[in-house]
Amino acid sequence: MFRNRLPGDGLLFIFQNAAPHRFWMKNCKFPIDILWLNPQKMITHISENVPPCSADPCPTYGPERDSLYVLEVAAGFAKREHLTPGLRLGF
Repeated sequence: MFRNRLPGDGLLFIFQNAAPHRFWMKNCKFPIDILWLNPQKMITHISENVPPCSADPCPTYGPERDSLYVLEVAAGFAKREHLTPGLRLGF
């Protein structure tokens, strides 16, 4: 929040427990792609080009299924890198 760009190549959120973690874009200044991954680091859901939100309430994004990791990257990254649900990422 309140940043002019993503730090580095993006942000990786690592949660203690797998759950349906939902994200919002309140006070963000630029669109992003958001990827949800299961405990096996497999992409289960992608929200592309998620827009900033400055009003309340902001919409939330994410799947209803559990994820353990969420990766935020620059808008267009998922399409450019041909990322799709079912693809396993390494980190």
